[in-house]
Amino acid sequence: MTESASPDAPTSLDRTVAGNVHGRSAIRRRAGERMTILGIDTVAIVVSDRRKAIAWYRDVLGLEVAYLGPNSPQADPTVQGTPENPGHWIELGPGRPRTRVHLCELDGTTEPGPSGITFLTDDIQRDYERMQTMGVRFRSPPERLEWGEWLCQFLDPYGNEFDLKQPMDPR
Repeated sequence: MTESASPDAPTSLDRTVAGNVHGRSAIRRRAGERMTILGIDTVAIVVSDRRKAIAWYRDVLGLEVAYLGPNSPQADPTVQGTPENPGHWIELGPGRPRTRVHLCELDGTTEPGPSGITFLTDDIQRDYERMQTMGVRFRSPPERLEWGEWLCQFLDPYGNEFDLKQPMDPR
């Protein structure tokens, strides 16, 4: 028996992809279909004190407070919290569609470390010096990489490690 020529008819690959995953039927996806990712909306950073973290990320990194969720379980979603009394959902950064930082305070012990997050700047030396005067710890001074970009690593007060990068063309 041959495969159907109709563009909507399932192929043998479709039937394989539509198989069973962990005891549940998988959603059938046609071969070649892919989801479309438009970008990254938020990136979570775990902190131990959301009030102090708002001040640090706002004052040291210069991220604007974009949204502070209300601090009430049955809150009106149109009402925002304040830096002194923020709810769980906290976003700092540029307007959408650009990526924002979500400060996330979790109960219990967390292990800080490399975050995999890179902040871009148009003048790494200026920002390195400014951040140092504000008490920010750096792993090393900015270093020019062999392909022309500049890079250094810094830590927030919670031990999360970030890259600061000046691209060759900062536009």
